[in-house]
Amino acid sequence: MVGALIGNTMTAVVFALLLLLIILGLIAYAVGQRNDLVKMRNTIDKSFAAIDRLLKQRHDELPKLLETCRPYLEQEQRTLRSVAEARNAYTSASSPRQKAQADQLVTGAVRNLLATAAKNPDLKKSTTFVQLQARIVHLEETVAAQRDPYNENVSSFNARIARVPNAFIARLAKLRAREPFQANE
Repeated sequence: MVGALIGNTMTAVVFALLLLLIILGLIAYAVGQRNDLVKMRNTIDKSFAAIDRLLKQRHDELPKLLETCRPYLEQEQRTLRSVAEARNAYTSASSPRQKAQADQLVTGAVRNLLATAAKNPDLKKSTTFVQLQARIVHLEETVAAQRDPYNENVSSFNARIARVPNAFIARLAKLRAREPFQANE
């Protein structure tokens, strides 16, 4: 009888230890998955910060471009105004989605301005204009190059937090899907 009691107690202890190990393993797995998701979120934030920094640099070049073009394009006030309005839209943007939309406005307005300016032979001879044009085009190309890795990171993160069990972990950690940085080509 004592042997059976000891046997049952040992079985219960082994079962409790096994259950404790399983629970600890699940907790460790969940913590590891949460940490991976947070790391992915931080990578997305870092890659968007690189895009945002480039957009700010382009944003800072626009007043110089406008001032350079203004004397040559007096009859094109609507074109100059559209660049200024697009620049203001970027200034008021706060989220990646709003900044992407503002970027589309700025890109379109700048392209229109550069196309209009290209028709003016005196402006095309201005070294300041040529330098600013090259700088803005370079910044736009760099933004386009940075956009792809950002969007890949967002896509991976969104797919990962949509799958079980990460969907539960993401919900508990208050991690939300991110939006890609889309631009019209």
